[in-house]
Amino acid sequence: MSGDEQIHVRLSEIDERLEQVRSELLEFADLDNLDDEQARRFDELEAELTRLEAEREPLARRAETVARVRAAVARGGQRAVEQDGPDVVVRTSLDPYADLDQVRAGMVGAADLRARALTAIEQCPDYVPDDARERASRLVERGDRHGRIARHMLLTGGPAYQRAFEHVLSGGQVWQLGADEQAALRYAHEHHRAVNIGSDPQGGYLVPFYVDPTIIQLGDGYTSPMREIARVVQVSTHTWRGLTRTGVEVEWLDESQEATGTQPTYGRPEIPTHRASAWITATVEAAGDTTITAQIGEILAEAKAEEEARVFVTGSGVGQPRGVVTALAGGASVVDTATAGTYAVDDVYALRAALPPRFRPRSSWLASDQIYLLTRQFASGAGPSHAFWADLGVATPSQLLGRPTYEASAMDEDVTTGNHILLLGDFSRYVIVDRIGMTVQHEPMVTGSNNRPTGEVGWFAYWRVGGDVVDPNAFRMLHVA
Repeated sequence: MSGDEQIHVRLSEIDERLEQVRSELLEFADLDNLDDEQARRFDELEAELTRLEAEREPLARRAETVARVRAAVARGGQRAVEQDGPDVVVRTSLDPYADLDQVRAGMVGAADLRARALTAIEQCPDYVPDDARERASRLVERGDRHGRIARHMLLTGGPAYQRAFEHVLSGGQVWQLGADEQAALRYAHEHHRAVNIGSDPQGGYLVPFYVDPTIIQLGDGYTSPMREIARVVQVSTHTWRGLTRTGVEVEWLDESQEATGTQPTYGRPEIPTHRASAWITATVEAAGDTTITAQIGEILAEAKAEEEARVFVTGSGVGQPRGVVTALAGGASVVDTATAGTYAVDDVYALRAALPPRFRPRSSWLASDQIYLLTRQFASGAGPSHAFWADLGVATPSQLLGRPTYEASAMDEDVTTGNHILLLGDFSRYVIVDRIGMTVQHEPMVTGSNNRPTGEVGWFAYWRVGGDVVDPNAFRMLHVA
């Protein structure tokens, strides 16, 4: 018998015994109290389960590797070679979650990963709205050249992973899962470590991509257009490193005159990601709801959107993203109102005139609704008021002096000395950095101030995000003098 055959025989023996051990353990799960003999037997089974799983893992990994290599060779003409890369397997099945072991091992090409991910997005549960699916599709199509985001989606979105995630978030144990669910959890955990999403010393499970707010936004929360108008990038490290440059100088030369050889000046802005967290509790009865994944996803998405609506505008930059107002305050981009403590129509025109011409074609306005209501009043009276303010309707942003307006709930609402009430700029020069992946840990027993159970369970979720202005000259902000 060959070594490969011996491995398969031993795996079959382990799987058969594992099924018996799990079945016997589940019988104990139905008992309220265990006597001494039952407790001793439970401990024996638990120890045997741990030993068998530890023995099985390296054998299964070796068998999967051998099978994967053999399958790749057997496919022959179905292999594809990417430039500067290894042979990769091209999907022939319409199931986006087929052959996840090959997805995890990096044997599926980037183009096929993206195609699978787009199919997976189409197959999202019904509670994921169409606009969220569209945003996720654009993320894959435009911002995932290497297929890293697509791989994350595939390893955290399949039916087996969904069942496993709901099980562990409801307080279930991993050993109670079937082989498919355990494999899905293992693939996601290995992916979690491989992309270095976090050291995760306390464990935790990646949120399925279709309820992961770092990928799909489900919550309404505060009104914040920043993710719509800013530049959003995804990273798998702690810091985003960009590249900026000044304009190249143009010169006029006579015949045979030597050029001065002016070169642009390059900069390397860096934006760190910061860890944000949320703590959710629910009664034991509510936690038993089979729709727990969707409910937690919506709650986390709304909490995340509400906090980001604030920090992307006024965040301090210390342990959290730096908001656009914070980044510009006190700098050369600030324009004072003409009259102290007063907001007038001339201030709008002055702010527009102060923005450098090269940023005007892509500029947008940002203010609170209260400031926009005051601004609308400037358009009353005789004359072509539509040239000052235009309501276009049909979900199209209104326009102020021909540029779209966006509402930010975190912007100052009162015309008070010291407040920053109106912002105009090219918001592609504000960068939001998402580190893909939200992790959730389950706490089976929440205790109160006296360290006694409250009859609740809890979930601790955390993710990383950053934000900052990379070119302050692309903005002008109105400050009430």
